[in-house]
Amino acid sequence: MEYQGLFLFISIIIILIGSVVIVNKIIPIAIYPVKHPEIDGLRGYLAFCVFLHHAYIWFYFLHHGEWKEPDSNLFNQLGQTAVVLFFIITAFLFTSKLIQAKNKEFDWKKYIISRFYRLFPIYFFSILVVFTIVAILSDFQIKDSFFNIVKSLLDWLFFTISGPSDINGIEDTYLINTGVAWTLPYEWMFYFLLPLFGLFFKVKTNTKILIYFTLIFLVIVTLNKSSLKNFIPFLGGVLCSIIFKEKDKYTFLKNASFAILAIALMILSVYFFNSGKKIIPIICSTFLFATIVARNSYFGILSSVFSRRFGQITYSFYLLHGIILFITFKFLIEYDTAVKLSHTNYWLIVTACIFPIVLCSQLCYKFIELPFIKLKNQ
Repeated sequence: MEYQGLFLFISIIIILIGSVVIVNKIIPIAIYPVKHPEIDGLRGYLAFCVFLHHAYIWFYFLHHGEWKEPDSNLFNQLGQTAVVLFFIITAFLFTSKLIQAKNKEFDWKKYIISRFYRLFPIYFFSILVVFTIVAILSDFQIKDSFFNIVKSLLDWLFFTISGPSDINGIEDTYLINTGVAWTLPYEWMFYFLLPLFGLFFKVKTNTKILIYFTLIFLVIVTLNKSSLKNFIPFLGGVLCSIIFKEKDKYTFLKNASFAILAIALMILSVYFFNSGKKIIPIICSTFLFATIVARNSYFGILSSVFSRRFGQITYSFYLLHGIILFITFKFLIEYDTAVKLSHTNYWLIVTACIFPIVLCSQLCYKFIELPFIKLKNQ
């Protein structure tokens, strides 16, 4: 059994590397310069961890009919710790912008429009795919009231702020994309909180902007019924942005010994904790991130061309992987067949999903994300 696990792990890594390399040959995309290349290199691996997390949950769902967090410390933390690090990254990048804008005017209108251009286009495409799948599952018939359908469509259109409601009477519609959109309201809440943070960093902020943004934040929190514990990782990112105002003081964190220490802490976190959302695992994740901010490339991996290419398609990969898993198990293999798969055969099918996910993500990045990224930068 141990040999099978090792074989599957090696297969997954080989297919991932091969998929990214081949797809970039077929659909070449330039690597765009960024201020923090190591962070960019990290993102792709985080999205891939979320994919493995959901693949594990799918296996349990097929056999037990229940969508729940994995009992396995490793597979639960693969998803939760990845999301924690995504939140830390968001907080670090945008708080750093505030720090740089100290005693200056900050263009909040341009900022929020740029966030919309960055998050909405590919998200809109992904929910169009969800809507299409719902139509297929409904045999293209209306099975719910007009009011409920419109309400559910609006729920999904607005990043499932009030939760991923069922569409057209299709029970557990969120399974179609594994419910990944739950993180996006938290991203938006942080974006609308930034003017308040700006006061702390002495950023010149119009009073109206401060009031409007705070009110929108409160509306989202109320509709989302947000859990305060999900805001804790953002504090880790804010802390890193404050600490690294003067990066030269922390260049020692680039040393390979700190990479080994951070990896060791993450391993201990997985061993002792089932959840990546608890305080100690979040502290471990924040320390790991701090070393990356200090330009620790983790033995050259995070700054490599491969990692940068993979990192660029992170958002599309994050939004699309659940849809492809659903299509695979619902339509291509079908539940009745999938439930009979051995553990090894199941993971071989999951491994086979990697290439189409990378391919679709690359296409979506090039033809949907990238044009709007260029537009927001104009």
